[in-house]
Amino acid sequence: MTRTPRPAHRLGEATVRSLLGGMPVRDPASGQAAALLSRLIREEADVLDGIAEQLHQQAEYAIGQLSRVADGRDQYRHRSTDGVLQLTGPQIDMLLARSGDAVRHLTGLCHALKALSQATVAPAPAVSHAPGRRLNGR
Repeated sequence: MTRTPRPAHRLGEATVRSLLGGMPVRDPASGQAAALLSRLIREEADVLDGIAEQLHQQAEYAIGQLSRVADGRDQYRHRSTDGVLQLTGPQIDMLLARSGDAVRHLTGLCHALKALSQATVAPAPAVSHAPGRRLNGR
């Protein structure tokens, strides 16, 4: 069984695009808070992409090793083990946990940027025209 390599997943970028419709741009005119959130979103998307790539590599390694056993091409593993699952299993679990945390963090950053954008676009609250307080009882 030959596996064709798949292109690296850009999970971080895909997450941002699904939540915001695109990657935020570096726009100093958008204000300090929006510029900071945009930078943090891009950085967190890169972190998530790196984690997804590591996860993909570990999973492909485990699949390759186990496929050799399943296909009968790796006879020595029947007599002893070199800890393929003991090594890759915890690494894959750790990467899955890190990926989940990074997705939650990135999602929160995207929601914060959307809320900030909506707050700056929304009209200013109307001024109340209630009668003012009179001074000296008048």
